[in-house]
Amino acid sequence: MTRLLMLVEGQSEEIFVKHTLAPHLAQHGVYVQSPIVLWTKRLPSGGGFRGGVSNWSQIRRSLSPLIHDSTAWVSTLLDFYGLPKDFPGLEASSAADPRGKVAALQEHFAAELNHPRFIPFLALHEFEAWLFSAPEAVEAHFGQAHLADRLQSVVQQAGAPELINHGSDSHPKARLHALVKSYKETSDGPTLLGRIGIATVRAACPHFDGWLSWLEALGEGSGDGA
Repeated sequence: MTRLLMLVEGQSEEIFVKHTLAPHLAQHGVYVQSPIVLWTKRLPSGGGFRGGVSNWSQIRRSLSPLIHDSTAWVSTLLDFYGLPKDFPGLEASSAADPRGKVAALQEHFAAELNHPRFIPFLALHEFEAWLFSAPEAVEAHFGQAHLADRLQSVVQQAGAPELINHGSDSHPKARLHALVKSYKETSDGPTLLGRIGIATVRAACPHFDGWLSWLEALGEGSGDGA
């Protein structure tokens, strides 16, 4: 059996991992333990706040207990959009192509952690991009006429769901909020991804597909992760 621990950015990602990603990976012999939501602030009295990213040290602190589990693999589900400015390699990266840039950042991420069982992943450009993989499913969910055409237009302009850009008013979540005023990321997002399905997302999103293929391969053979 291969065990996988995962640090996620927020509640939407947590629900997606629990209800959609984990069952898929279990079919490949990879078992995801309860995903950990990134701590953004810890209180001296105990507890604190989770979700979102404001600096690199928070990411590293949240990963620390995971990488100390010597029998498990570790991965992340964090957004490329909104990464803190002190994230390893962010300021130094000169790649113009978003896929090249995010791949380089993941390499920096892995080098900083220096852990043999760490698989870094940054969603390109963010988690909500995957919803653009199936505009008709989104339209059916919200019952909003012509929504699929509008979503498809966004994809066509960008070139692919994962290439919907990095602007403050044009990143995937902002686009969804502009088109669907009632969109609720922690309920609609994970629900829709469950309906859309892993196969549809990976067919439209090669960066996601590469990560998923890597995770699936962990379960091949003897189950390297105890």
